Amino acid sequence: MGIGDIFKISDIKNENEKLKKEIEELKSYFNQFQGMDPIQLNNAINKLKTDIQNLELNKQKSQNEINQVEQELNKLRMQIVSSDEEITLESFALYKPHFAFHNSHEYKLKLDEIREKQKEMIKTDRAASCPTEWTVNNSKSEGKKFVKSLKKLLLRSFNNECDYCVDHVKFSNIDQSEKRMSTSFDTINKLGEITQISLSHEYKKLKFDELHLAYEYQLKKQEEKEEQARLREEIREQQKLEKEIKLAREKIAKEKKHYAQVIAEITQRISDSTDEQELIDLNSKLEKLQKERLALDEEEKLVDYREKNAKAGYIYIISNIGAFGKNVFKIGMTRRLDPYERVYELGDSSVPFPFDTHAMIFSDNAPALEAIIHQHFHKNRLNKINNRREFFVADVNELEKVIRENYDKVIDFVKESPAEQYRESLLTRD
Repeated sequence: MGIGDIFKISDIKNENEKLKKEIEELKSYFNQFQGMDPIQLNNAINKLKTDIQNLELNKQKSQNEINQVEQELNKLRMQIVSSDEEITLESFALYKPHFAFHNSHEYKLKLDEIREKQKEMIKTDRAASCPTEWTVNNSKSEGKKFVKSLKKLLLRSFNNECDYCVDHVKFSNIDQSEKRMSTSFDTINKLGEITQISLSHEYKKLKFDELHLAYEYQLKKQEEKEEQARLREEIREQQKLEKEIKLAREKIAKEKKHYAQVIAEITQRISDSTDEQELIDLNSKLEKLQKERLALDEEEKLVDYREKNAKAGYIYIISNIGAFGKNVFKIGMTRRLDPYERVYELGDSSVPFPFDTHAMIFSDNAPALEAIIHQHFHKNRLNKINNRREFFVADVNELEKVIRENYDKVIDFVKESPAEQYRESLLTRD
């Protein structure tokens, strides 16, 4: 006998025990009917049938009640506005501004104005209305007090809900906030139907205006903050340019002084020398020094030009695949004498890897050239809302083609990003 046979015997024994238990239960149930005459037995059977019918009716009634409760629950679910902040992006709707003020100060003034109108409506008893004149304990004055207290209660409830929405409004919950306020308004007015007290639709509109103004006020403040940051960056860039020009001028002046001194010394040696070979060597050296001195003059002219021409500068096309992935490029502008200093600064500790330069284009009107290139790749902007974010998704071959065909045919264009630190990091990790 094998192990499998032992398990089969065990299963058979368990099944026998189960059958014995069922037989005993059937015997117990059958014993209830032993000794009964046919009439009693028939009555017992009829009673069992009646009990079964009653159980079926109760079951159906319970199911109907369950269905009714589920319907009510679904209605409540439709009315409840979710306060969960982890809403999926697909549920967001593009917000359309309700106001068009030029700065945050104008938004703040309008917000204060709207809030004053709300206070005025409450003060003049126009925020809530009750067309019926109530009496309490046969007293009209008591009825007025009752209506006034109930109005105050309903308004306070609505205001609390609206204040919460206004205080916490942001891009991810603006739609939910509107629904929440509308639901609160409708629910409160439904509660007031018995006493015929209702909140004013004009007051509701003021509350919605307050919500939209509060949100747009935040947006405008953020926009102004970013604009101020941009202006500060421009000032810093200008200061760095001025410092570079100053250092370049000091370097040129120092080198000019050095050349003037050396040229004077060689000129004197030429006039004093009588050795033919020495004169050849000295004249050769003098010619070389004079050429280098002329190169300094050209460098000084370039510095003068850059200082006087506020629009001259470089357009840079750079990428950082370790930080932003492939086919993402930053197309920006700098007026620095050494544009690669700007690229180096952009790759500071705020990004994990330094930027790679694909092209560096000099232009007499760098801002205009930058605007033209940005407009050409506008549809490829990574940030569709804030145009100050100069990152674009583009094919490197298209970038090269646009630059060569429209702006500079002989520009050096690097197609493949070296991304040395990023690639070495991948190898080290693997």
